[in-house]
Amino acid sequence: MLDVFLKLKEARAQKEDTILVTVIESSGSTPRERGSRMLVSIKGRLSGTIGGGTVEYMAEELAKICVQEKQSLIQDYNLAPNQEADLGMICGGKVTVALQYLSYDLPQLDPLIESLEDFINRNENFWILSQISFERGISNTPFILYHPQASWIGSSADNSLDLSHQTPPSQGFSKIDVSNVTYFSEEVIKKGVVYVFGGGHVAQALVPVLTSLDFPCVVAEDRADYLTQDLFPTAGERILVDLKNIKPQIKMTRQDYAVVITRCHEFDYDLEKQLLKTPVGYIGVMGSKNKVATQKKMLAQEGFSEGDIGRLNMPIGIPIMAETLPELAISIAAELIMKRALKAKESN
Repeated sequence: MLDVFLKLKEARAQKEDTILVTVIESSGSTPRERGSRMLVSIKGRLSGTIGGGTVEYMAEELAKICVQEKQSLIQDYNLAPNQEADLGMICGGKVTVALQYLSYDLPQLDPLIESLEDFINRNENFWILSQISFERGISNTPFILYHPQASWIGSSADNSLDLSHQTPPSQGFSKIDVSNVTYFSEEVIKKGVVYVFGGGHVAQALVPVLTSLDFPCVVAEDRADYLTQDLFPTAGERILVDLKNIKPQIKMTRQDYAVVITRCHEFDYDLEKQLLKTPVGYIGVMGSKNKVATQKKMLAQEGFSEGDIGRLNMPIGIPIMAETLPELAISIAAELIMKRALKAKESN
């Protein structure tokens, strides 16, 4: 999302009108998720995607016309199963997109884009509301933001927008009326942080892969030599920690991930016991079948239930017969991608 709005900011600086294309409804087996966005100018797509294929092509062509005509509209697309034109994908279903005209000279967009960028960079939950009712023409307030602490953030050219008594949007995606204008509301949930315990060779291969996939990473180690900028240039944070007692320094939430790849089984086991007492949403541990069986037995003997032990993903990673460090990194990253996708699907 941030890339799309940064590109919007750039286009406005170049005095270039744009169309923001947003998927607001998706049914059937289409590959397009609600909230998918792309930004289009008269030259074509500038940033983002709504899933590729025929729908994206048709929406892009329509958006170029809308830019010329300074027009916003809602468009439905129906996909037939086995539609050859759709890059061979077996889709089927219906997609509804909002094509929102954005003039480069709307000054009230600047503070909204800045706030959105700030919330994303600080990894905080917020909502973005995009206008999707265009019967009366283009609103002076094409976007509104809602932040649980900062409340409503929005302004109109004539200062007519009153958000003082507006009900907060619901979780996930919804439609909401503000001052007789309908908006598509999207909850932007903060990204889960990946806590990588251990700074060895596997971690050094894994962290750059994860950060390239938009997973913020924190590396936790008890050896300062393994927490340098040179070894982990893309990590958001590097923490020197007692691996036998991480609680004073590390607080994890349900959105977060824990990857345990320390230098010895003892540290791994100590971390498993500690992590199972936290709400962290994912725990992955590297190890052989023998190690996994032994440690699960030990955890049961210490009083951990089957449900507790079932939270452990051991051995970590998608089974792709990985052997090299880059292959191991891909295997682990693939599992985290799958877990993140499942979380997003559940929240929708």
